[in-house]
Amino acid sequence: MLYFSSKQEEKMSSTDKIISVGFNNYVMVDKIVAITSVNTIPIKKMIKKAKEEEKVIDASMGKKVKAAIFFISGQIVLSALAPQTLYQRLSGEEG
Repeated sequence: MLYFSSKQEEKMSSTDKIISVGFNNYVMVDKIVAITSVNTIPIKKMIKKAKEEEKVIDASMGKKVKAAIFFISGQIVLSALAPQTLYQRLSGEEG
């Protein structure tokens, strides 16, 4: 994962917007396709397949995974944050 200081974040353009997915892990907003809960069987199957293809990044730091963030590249980032919290961060609300 990439780490940015607050000064580096200020220098980034709006197309380079990042959000925290928890535990000092960040992702590029413009690369996100979907944010889902991990509680459904189809999503669990997609995560399992992506793990087999080594396309999963677990950013949950050993905590219970609550959200899967899908990217244009086919990679999936697993987060301990709830999908609603990630949505609030995307939309600029506090969360």
